[in-house]
Amino acid sequence: MKGHSVVTGGAGFIGSHVVHQLLGKGYTVRVVDDLSAGRKSNLSPDVELVVKDVRALSKEDVADADLLVHCAAQVSTFKSVDYPEEDFARNAEGTFRVLEILRKHNPKALLIYTSSRSVHGDIPAPQVADENWPYNPSTFYNVHKIYGEMLCKIYSQLYGIRYVILRPSNVYGPRQPYWAGGWYNFIAYWFQLAIQGKPIPIYGTGEQVRDYTYVEDTAKAYILAAENPDAIGQTFLLPTGIGTTLNQLSKMILDITGSQAGSEYLPPRKGDIQRFVGSYKKASETLGWRPEIPLVEGLQREYEWVKHDLKL
Repeated sequence: MKGHSVVTGGAGFIGSHVVHQLLGKGYTVRVVDDLSAGRKSNLSPDVELVVKDVRALSKEDVADADLLVHCAAQVSTFKSVDYPEEDFARNAEGTFRVLEILRKHNPKALLIYTSSRSVHGDIPAPQVADENWPYNPSTFYNVHKIYGEMLCKIYSQLYGIRYVILRPSNVYGPRQPYWAGGWYNFIAYWFQLAIQGKPIPIYGTGEQVRDYTYVEDTAKAYILAAENPDAIGQTFLLPTGIGTTLNQLSKMILDITGSQAGSEYLPPRKGDIQRFVGSYKKASETLGWRPEIPLVEGLQREYEWVKHDLKL
């Protein structure tokens, strides 16, 4: 038995995959999730589920944990532009609550904090971002993720809290909530629209570049970080190093589904990052992590999951 872990947001997209891999490694797992975006069906029956907002985290939730993985968040950059107060409450206050509870009741637990590659903002071509690329936030979501990173560091300096910061990059794959209507994790939503014969909405020119990482690859990094003492106090980007435009991605989804509906172009969104491509060199060298699933294969897997979930 590896020990006991707590995963906030563990019924959600990335969190549920982390939970699955923790179980496979022999950890016991308690999930704390308000089910606002997650699903109970994403979890196996042997996982303890505590249904509550992370801001209501208590001593009883964390006191026995060797590891706390913090995935709970409001994850839409665009929603944070329209609803900044909600984003502050769920992301900034939520992370503060996690660290305060650990400080008071379990300061020996290891915290793995889920940040985002979006803290770096735009990366001009042909450059590739690494962990030392400056912060360049474009939305409240990015600002609050940076705040969370700063909290990890100051709680470590003042109280000795051990942490690892992970910065996932445009994660996609099964369990992505297509029902969120494209607010976030939009690839599953695009699949739903294509399956239904509806056009894919693209905001702006479609030449925005993203670096997409498959969810199971991303989840593996959490396990590697939890089990490697050299990771403590470090920050790791989790991209693939390969950029794909929204136009290219849309064509791939239309080809996979056989949809003839095409794409429709809409006005640009505030705060939209135009280009991100990142390096996973540090994660490879320290954690032994590398992305393994190519985009075309990962998209095919996500398509099959969306079809199954829609009962088609």
